[in-house]
Amino acid sequence: MSISSTFYNILMFRLYLYYQIDFFTDEGFQLDLDVESNLRTLHVVKCLAGNSSAFIDEWEFGFKSILVNAPLDSNLHVHIIADADATKAIHERIEKNKLTESVWRNEVTVTVNNVEDLLPSWRSFLTQSLTNESNRNWMDRRVGIGAYFRLFAHRVIMPYECKDDTTCTDFKKRDLEEAVYMDTDVVIIANLNHLIHTTEKTLVKAKEEGLQRPIWIWNLNSGFIVLDLTRFEQMWELVAKMPSIANNDERKKGDQWLLAKVQEKHTSVAAKLPDEWSTHVGHGFRREPQKLLDSGRDAGMLHFTAPDSFGANFMDRGGTDKWCHRSKGCKGDDTAPGSDMDKVRRSWGLAEYYAKLSWDWAFYQGGRSRLRPGEEGHVLQYVKRISRPEEL
Repeated sequence: MSISSTFYNILMFRLYLYYQIDFFTDEGFQLDLDVESNLRTLHVVKCLAGNSSAFIDEWEFGFKSILVNAPLDSNLHVHIIADADATKAIHERIEKNKLTESVWRNEVTVTVNNVEDLLPSWRSFLTQSLTNESNRNWMDRRVGIGAYFRLFAHRVIMPYECKDDTTCTDFKKRDLEEAVYMDTDVVIIANLNHLIHTTEKTLVKAKEEGLQRPIWIWNLNSGFIVLDLTRFEQMWELVAKMPSIANNDERKKGDQWLLAKVQEKHTSVAAKLPDEWSTHVGHGFRREPQKLLDSGRDAGMLHFTAPDSFGANFMDRGGTDKWCHRSKGCKGDDTAPGSDMDKVRRSWGLAEYYAKLSWDWAFYQGGRSRLRPGEEGHVLQYVKRISRPEEL
């Protein structure tokens, strides 16, 4: 027997002792793959109102990035809350791109909730909760009703996720306590496994410090926020005890403003997201976007908020290059390696990949190429619902 073959046999024997698996039988190999029965589910919430093509395009770019970066070790359930127009537009995109034929590593479910019938009651509730008699024209002036859908997500999702105690096990409830809301202009660029892990660390830290479990986790930006859907109604209970909310005449009232006001009064209701999951261009908020690459920091997502003059989504009018052209200190005319524009294209510009990526390639890169050996994967499950007042 040669030295090389002896070494090989010793190595395989040690691996066998370490893993206690028979590598030479199908039965032994399957022991290493039987992990699905205990998988968690990452719940992602998306909210849309209206059906302008540019807006639906933006939703599609972000949605594609979520699927391509679906957590490797968890199932994924995307809950879409939409009015009638957005529901129809989303359905057309899902059918056109044959998403229901796509295959993924773990279970992927997409539930589209048409909440058109709930809008009158939501408008009435917002008016009564957030305004006084002299201040009633703020809702549609700045962000529109769609921006508030995230604040009602728990009322839509919990009734069908947790009908009763038998359907809402502790295991399932834990996942609903850590749902992630994302704006349509959020693009995921890293595997969502890491978001799950960092959220757990944040919750453990809060417990170790003797704090109550937060109702939401964010970085003062409601465009990307981890929500405890099982307890989020407590936020509205706190609002009801704050008359200063209704008596406030600020013109920039919105969902983000509301959450910040509640946290200002009750600091323990929220915790902070890690930097990897808080990366926002905004309306000039990050005046030098090339610094994202200079800083050497990791990034799991890119959040764009394009002013109306740029068009309806981050790809309009020059793609992501425009954030250099409009930013102080960013030399947009120089595209040489190491230049400001080069840095923007290699950081914020990565979002364009998901806009340009075809669905066929997305299905392969995020789905079939990540299947475990010997497994056939899971066909995407698409559910359409109409949420009615009597269900809530």
